[in-house]
Amino acid sequence: MIPRTARPTRSPTIDDSSTVDSMRICDDRFGRTLDLTRAQVLHSNLGGAGPDGGPETLVYGNVFQNTDLIITAASPYTPNLLNANGGVLHNGIKGGFGVINMACDGSVDLVFSFVDAVSQEPTTPPPFLFTWFDSDHGMAHESRESIRVTGFSSYHITDMSSLDVVEAGDGLGEIALAEGRGSATFSSTMRGGKVDNPVSPLSLTRLQADRTVALLFSGQPSFTVTLGETGYANPQGRNFYFSGASAMVCPDDARCTSYTCPAGFTTRMDAEFRVCAGMPCVEVDRDNCCYADA
Repeated sequence: MIPRTARPTRSPTIDDSSTVDSMRICDDRFGRTLDLTRAQVLHSNLGGAGPDGGPETLVYGNVFQNTDLIITAASPYTPNLLNANGGVLHNGIKGGFGVINMACDGSVDLVFSFVDAVSQEPTTPPPFLFTWFDSDHGMAHESRESIRVTGFSSYHITDMSSLDVVEAGDGLGEIALAEGRGSATFSSTMRGGKVDNPVSPLSLTRLQADRTVALLFSGQPSFTVTLGETGYANPQGRNFYFSGASAMVCPDDARCTSYTCPAGFTTRMDAEFRVCAGMPCVEVDRDNCCYADA
């Protein structure tokens, strides 16, 4: 009898809400969300560009419990050098987003690695979401912003997405995705402005969502990303924004923004970042989501 060739296990797709629910990748109670709202920038010297000295890395501490994220440049890295108050000073965290600054008309290869916060040994987190936002370009018709990602198992964009998706090799094939080797480039096709800049990973307008891509990583201690900015009419810098879980995949009804504070209480300023004890938020979430009026 001739043995049948084994078919690879189909990769879970985050286009399917039931799969997202079963994996619990949106529920922070299970420690499966990469959360930058509780993270800290421990070191900032990406590619040796500063402002810190020492190792040429950008390090986010506590992205998962007892887990740090280390970003390393695998090719020359050039931030915006035109603005003394910009450039590498933007690298870090802003409003729940991770930020990496780049000078235009260039690219950089980056390695995102997870390590134990104490031993600094490589570690593999549980399946998690990682999201890139605000992919648009400048006024010049030829300008483009691109994000090439390798190592994912699934990705999600909106039905009306303005991103152009180009597969890298067999990077979107069934086998590659099942093995966590997904690879594709997501490029801007539209000009952008302040109106499409997101203010929270967990609250996106339709326009903002159309310029965002969410990816699922499973069983990977690291993944690679190439950021590119080309064809801009004038020298300038651009910021790339990222987070873990986002409104692209995760419902926002488990956040304090969906909770109505009772009389005598006011919603906390950081409500969009606060996770309720259950889905949806209920009475026991009052003190987490609200504060008593003076």
